[in-house]
Amino acid sequence: MYRITAVAGAALLAAACASTPNPEGEVDKADLALRKAEEVNAAEVAPLDARIAREKLEKAKLEMKSEDYASAKRLAEEAEVDALVAEAKARATRAEDEVKKLQAEVDALQRGAAPTTTTTEIIVK
Repeated sequence: MYRITAVAGAALLAAACASTPNPEGEVDKADLALRKAEEVNAAEVAPLDARIAREKLEKAKLEMKSEDYASAKRLAEEAEVDALVAEAKARATRAEDEVKKLQAEVDALQRGAAPTTTTTEIIVK
């Protein structure tokens, strides 16, 4: 009886592993999210989030090579979320810096002083 249970358990485990498709799409999405985060210098603003995203993405790629697709998918999805968080933090910091600059110009204008810059540009991608 024990042997039948063990064989049945092994068969179920094998079926579960085989049923998880190759998560190449998830890995690609995580890679894209990380590249977007890097484009806005997330590693400077949110270094921990960016590093964790990079590490999880690398682990996901290793898991794909060893055909542990369930683990690879989970890691890729986590890496994507971490990269999105890092990107959001970087964009928020950039926006806060621009608001501070604009506020300084408004304050200068209200005091009757010349603005601190000749043109004001807000670039938020």
